[in-house]
Amino acid sequence: MLLLAVAGTDAAVLSARIGEVTVHLGADDSDGRTWVLVGLDSRTDLPGGADPGHFGTPEAVPGSRADVVLVVHQTDAGTTVLAVPRDLVVPTGDRVGRLALTWLEGAQATVDALCGLGIPTDHLVTVDLAGFAAVVDAAGGLDVDVPQPVRDEPAGLLLERSGPQHVDGATALALVRSRHPEHRVGGAWAAAPVDPDGRAGAAGTVLTALVEQVRGSSVRPDRLQAVAWAASGALAVDPGTSLADLAELAWADLGPVTVLPAGPPTGSALARHPTADTSVGLATAGLSCDG
Repeated sequence: MLLLAVAGTDAAVLSARIGEVTVHLGADDSDGRTWVLVGLDSRTDLPGGADPGHFGTPEAVPGSRADVVLVVHQTDAGTTVLAVPRDLVVPTGDRVGRLALTWLEGAQATVDALCGLGIPTDHLVTVDLAGFAAVVDAAGGLDVDVPQPVRDEPAGLLLERSGPQHVDGATALALVRSRHPEHRVGGAWAAAPVDPDGRAGAAGTVLTALVEQVRGSSVRPDRLQAVAWAASGALAVDPGTSLADLAELAWADLGPVTVLPAGPPTGSALARHPTADTSVGLATAGLSCDG
């Protein structure tokens, strides 16, 4: 009985630490449960010890943007995970704009824009920069495989060797945020070929590594508690998402992460328009916002 009481108290404390996002979700999970996970890049809460030069100040970069958008669609047949490019052009009211910028108008604008694209939201989960790094550190860091040495000074990324390696929260965050990576070739750093899907792909890789690390923590109650504590202070969810829902997602078999196809960047702009392949990717995943 004492153990049950302690567990119940712990769950109540963790639940109270989770923030709430004001949003109305009109979708239902009759055709499967769809989670939308959003990584926010507000400069008001940077990771501990972070160099502001790698992020920008709140004055220079005001507001929050949807820097990473991952969609987890669960059905009886299995789970599909899509990384949605942040620069994908989506409907925003009576106009269109980049997905990342919709969050400047609030969570509802992002949810509505995704629905206009064909992605429903049954559950919404957000995490900020500092929170993400804290969760990774609480999990003991991540194991990643780096094809070749890489750096991105504006993102604060520097991995000087290739191959499997263990990274901390700040480095995992830099991998996700990297937009202009350089690779070391012949002893000198050179700009890597432009990959419009690089950021979305990195987000999927880091998510997979984080899930594996958290599952490995199941044999370490102290670490599992540390992860739960860090996550509860880092996350915000819609009013209908409970701690039990989050726990179920944390232990779900997510499988590989696929980047949702999109057109190439338009000229020198970052915007990428949906294509026929985008529609096919959503249909293959079983996603639809109809009804």
